Amino acid sequence: MGDRGPNSCGKWRPPLLASLVSAILLTIAAAFPMAGSALGDELAPVKLGISKLGAMTDVWIADKDGIFKKHGLDLEVVDIPLSAQSIQVLMSKSVDIALQIPGQAFQAKEQGFDVVLVGQNETAGVKPPVSNALMVGAKSPVTSIKDLMGKRIAASSAHGQAFAALKELFAKAGGSIADVQIVMSPFPAQPDLLRSGQVDAVAALDPYTTQILKSGYGRVLSYFMLDTIPDQPVGSWWARGEWAKQHPREIRAYQDAIKEAQDYLNADPTRAKKLVADYTGLDYELVKDMSITWKSQINPAVWQAVADMMYRQGELQKKHDVSEYLGSVTAYVTN
Repeated sequence: MGDRGPNSCGKWRPPLLASLVSAILLTIAAAFPMAGSALGDELAPVKLGISKLGAMTDVWIADKDGIFKKHGLDLEVVDIPLSAQSIQVLMSKSVDIALQIPGQAFQAKEQGFDVVLVGQNETAGVKPPVSNALMVGAKSPVTSIKDLMGKRIAASSAHGQAFAALKELFAKAGGSIADVQIVMSPFPAQPDLLRSGQVDAVAALDPYTTQILKSGYGRVLSYFMLDTIPDQPVGSWWARGEWAKQHPREIRAYQDAIKEAQDYLNADPTRAKKLVADYTGLDYELVKDMSITWKSQINPAVWQAVADMMYRQGELQKKHDVSEYLGSVTAYVTN
């Protein structure tokens, strides 16, 4: 007797049965991907647009340490040299998700651009020192916001969320931003402008805030983002509405991956600052005194306060309810 194969006369046909079972299993596997990642075994491609900032260390860690892959994402990082260009790059479909300060995204949405919030990356913090600061010369006679009336202030932009906060700061002091001369200047040029006396104050952010402080030629007059709305969001993730509707699982996977990376960084601030130095190439002696507040959890009341401030200071044309922005991030919104 020989082995009974496919062409034998017996009723037992194991190779045929095995083939049939394999076909059934393949069909089931195709219909129901096995667990192993947020999106199944096959990684989902996502293009992320960012500017190289210290706060992007969470993205770097999530990519380098395989956190994105763990959550089912094949992430491609696309460099956007100027963060002000993020919305345009996003709308051109060159990226799927992009980093932007909320206020600029609010303005884009009001102008009819179909952008939706994917998540929060960082906030202005709740106690000093923090990144955004209105700074004067170390020997300046200016001791209050009112003392800046009639003076020159260097700012990177005369529009947007940070400028609205500056206007709010002056309004709270009983003055107006119209009473000062705004000198348009990119952040890297601000330390030299202040040191040389070409301006009386600068609206800086890290690493330049810390650079000015450590050099000894400037001091903080106000941490203006913190002083106007504590913990206001200053970095957030946005996507095109059409893409977001088609990729809800990718969005949730991205949110979860970023949170995991942020939890790792927040668990050990010293380690986090060493990683920021590694990612940015900045001197650790500078980075160790910088402040980055990574926070994925969103406080709707704070976001509403930002939208209200933007309207109050003329950066938005009408009042907006925070529900317009938070539809895609329900899992990361506090009650």
